[in-house]
Amino acid sequence: MVFPRFRAVIFVHGCYWHAHGCHRSTVPKSRQKFWTEKFAANRTRDTRKESLLRNEGWRVLIVWECALRGKSARPVEAIAEKVTAWLKSSRPKGQIGNA
Repeated sequence: MVFPRFRAVIFVHGCYWHAHGCHRSTVPKSRQKFWTEKFAANRTRDTRKESLLRNEGWRVLIVWECALRGKSARPVEAIAEKVTAWLKSSRPKGQIGNA
């Protein structure tokens, strides 16, 4: 999501695909080397894209899947409040996870 007024971008990352480290980000038992390399490449790409955006003056917020789904999900209102607070702040980056 892009918010030009706030010079902000919000990514919603799947915990599995972006190797968040929570209970949703397991490595499959088969072809572990392939998956480990795939997840590492995804994280490298995420870091590169975030750096490009930040260098262009954009702020970046990552909302993790675990905050939105399952038993560990936060209430929608709580997520909305955190996103709103971050948008109104001057913080260059942030994350919303299940912790």
